[in-house]
Amino acid sequence: MKEGITFEKRSMASTVRKALLPVFILLLLLTGLFIWWQISTDAHHVMQEARDIRTALRLVGLEYRGLGSSVYDQGAQDGLAEGAAQKLRDLTYAEGEVDLLAWDESSGMPLSFTYRKGAYVVEYKAQDRDHTISGKWEIYYAFHILTYTTERD
Repeated sequence: MKEGITFEKRSMASTVRKALLPVFILLLLLTGLFIWWQISTDAHHVMQEARDIRTALRLVGLEYRGLGSSVYDQGAQDGLAEGAAQKLRDLTYAEGEVDLLAWDESSGMPLSFTYRKGAYVVEYKAQDRDHTISGKWEIYYAFHILTYTTERD
């Protein structure tokens, strides 16, 4: 038996494949990191807008209270009295949608509301008795996947 070294002839395609695989994996990782960074940055921005909404709700609530009414309207779809949503937009420059879920008339503070902007939803719930010190903020990210429509035959 002859023993010896045999050399394998490499094709150009296999050499290119082996070289491109680490580059492809690196690109996937960098893309994932960029997407995560973008979502995180946007979430912080939307959270700041929601905090501004909370402050604006207090101010608009004071205005409505001074006029003898309430900023909270249980019968309204968004929970806000007529004209309150526009006043909130004017005060905060927030472009999202606000739904006031609960309001404390005695302190003039929001107990619970949601703020939706794009794919982000921020939920606020008051935690303490006077509703001024602490609150629980939850930020969600979701994206639209499908739309179903039905047509009559």
